[in-house]
Amino acid sequence: MIVWGLWSICIVLSLALAWFYLTPQGTKLRGIVAEAVYTSKQTKYTWLLVGQSGVEKIKENFRRQAEANHLVKQDMSLVRIAAPDPKHAITPSSLVYIEDIRGETYVGKIMYIKDPRLIHVVASHSPGGEKVSNMAARKNALAAINGGGFFLTDKTEEMTGPEFDGVERIMHPLGIVISEGKKVIGDEKAKHDIVGFTKDGVLISGRYTYDQMKKLGVQEAVSFLPRLIVNGKPMITEGDGGWGVAPRTAIAQKKDGTVMFLVIDGRAIHSFGATLRDVQQELLKRGAVNAVNLDGGSSSSMYYRGKTITTPSGMVGEKPMPNAFLVYNPTGAQGGLVSGPGPNEPRS
Repeated sequence: MIVWGLWSICIVLSLALAWFYLTPQGTKLRGIVAEAVYTSKQTKYTWLLVGQSGVEKIKENFRRQAEANHLVKQDMSLVRIAAPDPKHAITPSSLVYIEDIRGETYVGKIMYIKDPRLIHVVASHSPGGEKVSNMAARKNALAAINGGGFFLTDKTEEMTGPEFDGVERIMHPLGIVISEGKKVIGDEKAKHDIVGFTKDGVLISGRYTYDQMKKLGVQEAVSFLPRLIVNGKPMITEGDGGWGVAPRTAIAQKKDGTVMFLVIDGRAIHSFGATLRDVQQELLKRGAVNAVNLDGGSSSSMYYRGKTITTPSGMVGEKPMPNAFLVYNPTGAQGGLVSGPGPNEPRS
């Protein structure tokens, strides 16, 4: 009986592998999975799905996409943000609204932030990264999402001191990070693919040097790509964006200045994940003028009023990150302490 059971499992696995590697449908699925694996920083395993030639094709597509993506010049005048009205002070409840979203392969949330001037980049206090929820709690923020990309290196013997206690690997943010007008890290002479905000609260994206950012009044910035929407027009016009299906985080802005934080769950039974085109379309139909992809995969998470309200796909849940976009509480310094569910938080 046991032998028959083992034979049955082997037959089923053989048929599944044959379908996955030998049929047109399986080949298409392998390509989607390979793109998702490649963008999740597990590049060394991608060849198992598409071979080395397939890996080189994915790498070339990414290079070509990145070069074309930054060429479109952003028209900063398309966003008009009203001056604060002293007669109608913004409260936490009027500042943030959260909407549940659902597609064929995913579920997620979009958070609307009425005043972009209350959004700030906050960097991790630990060389090993810090959870988005911890960064938000440390700043007494109302809401938050994960920010830019990163790479990891092993801790060396020279790295001593209390800040390295319990840290096994060092987290290095990609590109440049600017927080409240000050550069946290980054090469000032290099050009960086950024997403951030000017001092007037306009979402800015593209490739800039640090001097160019200062001239444009950039106050907050992290590095990631690609841009999904520029000047109200989609950047992905063919295919699905080339990043496969995965958990997603993105940031966008409407003409009136309202910012949208998008987080989509993935790699789970309740939500497989989304393509970049899915994200683009969700934001376009909600009036986004500009939108940029942020770090996704197991990094994706959304925080609101004291808790994480999406489902991170990491094995241990929410994982450490190098930085995050935080929404400060309008009623207090650095956000003021806000806890407990808000009146417009969806219940699930």
